[in-house]
Amino acid sequence: MTEKELTSLTRKQLVALAMDEGIKNYSRMTKAKLIENLSAKSPKANADKKTPVHTTHPVSKEEKPQHTALAYEQDQVEEAKYYIGPTEYRIEGQTADLPSGYGDNKIVALVRDPYWIYTYWEVSPHSIQQAKAALGEKWNGAKSILRVYDITDREFNGENANKSFDIELNGGVSNWYINVGEPNRCYCIDIGVLTADGQLYTLARSNAVTPPRDSMSEVVDEEWMSSREDAEKMYALSGGFGIGAGSLELQEMMQERLKRELSSGGSSSWESGISREKKRGFWFILDAELVVYGATEPNASVTIQNRPVNLRPDGTFSLRFALPNGEQVIPVTATSADKVEARTITPVVNRSTNKSATVAA
Repeated sequence: MTEKELTSLTRKQLVALAMDEGIKNYSRMTKAKLIENLSAKSPKANADKKTPVHTTHPVSKEEKPQHTALAYEQDQVEEAKYYIGPTEYRIEGQTADLPSGYGDNKIVALVRDPYWIYTYWEVSPHSIQQAKAALGEKWNGAKSILRVYDITDREFNGENANKSFDIELNGGVSNWYINVGEPNRCYCIDIGVLTADGQLYTLARSNAVTPPRDSMSEVVDEEWMSSREDAEKMYALSGGFGIGAGSLELQEMMQERLKRELSSGGSSSWESGISREKKRGFWFILDAELVVYGATEPNASVTIQNRPVNLRPDGTFSLRFALPNGEQVIPVTATSADKVEARTITPVVNRSTNKSATVAA
């Protein structure tokens, strides 16, 4: 096609022609640049062309009398959509493309989710030549494989894995998604050559990775016991020693809770005023606590009773509450990181303690 004919085409049509002509980097070219490159490819255009096209900007409306104003504006909008500025960086007069490899000899493993690992690798020609020399005749009929090792709780030396499995590679691939089957385990991967008699020649070994668990953690936050001195201060401030103005319900709750934590072998300074069977020394106390736990997106924010909660790296959380008599309303709200979504779950828990005496016959 002549340059005049090319100018009358839209950018999409020019891109299609550039694909057919095998022109590189056509998707990054302006319309004028496409016309220039297509003109250079066309013998007819070269014959008709009197002066080379050097412009890198769209020509003006006056230079396109065959276009209507609307058609020209549409071309300009279409061109602006794809044009992202100059993209050609020349090294010694040639356009620099990404190399197919860097001469490295390595394999890298990355976790995708609890059940899948992504791995990519590059094996240098020198390593392949070394493998051929080492295996000799065994090289014939050997196949490329990935060997996936479960090395959980192991100082791995290449032979002491918990278990392993192989993936055969075909077609010169350089990356793979691996279904490991078990989450929360530690894995590493070898790429190598497996001979017909089962000998593996390792070309490269990956880093170790551990996919996360696929459920909430079973770990419950520990509750640390206060020292006796701190406990007595708390009890006194609650009104337990007649100091302060704590409510009767708070006094009873604190007394029962601290007696349970600090009493030992049935004798304690907290027993004053508590009715027990003195002759036999038998006594019985029962208390209750509530564990609230859940999970959400790791980058979300969570509040319980309007107080912020610290999430673990996997998005799980757990808290322990005292459970006195009566009704406990515990609203729990999770808010997405972008503040667009929020979910609230409100457990309501009732406790009623009934005391009765049982006498054996």
